Amino acid sequence: MRLNRSMIKVFTQIARGSNTIEKLVLLSKKSRNFISEVLTDLEKEGFISKKKSFIDGSRISVGVSNSYHAIKFKELIFEYPTINFEDILSDSRLLFLAALSEDWTSIEIASKLSGISRHMIARYFPMLKNRGVVIFKDGLCTLNRNAWPLLSDSILSYKNYALINGFVKWKYQDETLLEVDNENLVKGSLTGLARYKDYGVEVFVVKALCRIPEGKLSKEEIFVHSLFQIDDPRTMHLAMVFYIKNNLSYKKVLPIAMKYGKYTLFNNLLKRLHNDTNSNLTFDRKDFNRVANIYGVENV
Repeated sequence: MRLNRSMIKVFTQIARGSNTIEKLVLLSKKSRNFISEVLTDLEKEGFISKKKSFIDGSRISVGVSNSYHAIKFKELIFEYPTINFEDILSDSRLLFLAALSEDWTSIEIASKLSGISRHMIARYFPMLKNRGVVIFKDGLCTLNRNAWPLLSDSILSYKNYALINGFVKWKYQDETLLEVDNENLVKGSLTGLARYKDYGVEVFVVKALCRIPEGKLSKEEIFVHSLFQIDDPRTMHLAMVFYIKNNLSYKKVLPIAMKYGKYTLFNNLLKRLHNDTNSNLTFDRKDFNRVANIYGVENV
């Protein structure tokens, strides 16, 4: 992810109809070389596309690309024409907001994930909070999706933007969780449900989840990654069984769950496990006990 003030300014001009380098040079009062470099950066990040003009083949025409994050950013600009988004989305602000885009997390976890110091975050956090971009509760923060739905969609989709075969479940800079349905597409390290068998919970999977880049994964990381694959009672029960059978520590799992945007789901799983009705998950205790007994987990 890379979005500086110049990139935001030029994208805004393109979104509003300036479709040639000449027009952008005139509006921005910058050199042709400068504009060309900014356009290259925007194209690399999936915000714009270039093509030769139909009228004059020697000219380059530019426009908003058809990527989801570019379209949402354009909609955002038109929805709030008087707001200067350079103050909200440029440079480290974007990296910080992207770290909050999935779910509730702590400033500490957001700082580690984004690589932005807590001192730097403290400088612009009050502005983001006052504008209603972020909300803060019980020591945790997240994007204010109700107040800024277009902004939230744009940031989240940009964070997960990747030109790669497979379904991106989660991405932040160079780390990606990728789901594939063909073993020839597996990259990096297998994780999630496909790795449960290494820890006493063998599961048949049609699709595999892998983490890029390749590297050793802890059982806590494998568990949190598997939360991206929960889509029915069976997979939910298997995740609970894995958690209990491997005696996972809440304190070890929690920061990983926050990093990957699974804080709420993780807490809801534990609430159901401990018969807490304040959970958004439907839970069949009888069926869970049946699955637990298959894997030698009893008295839960």
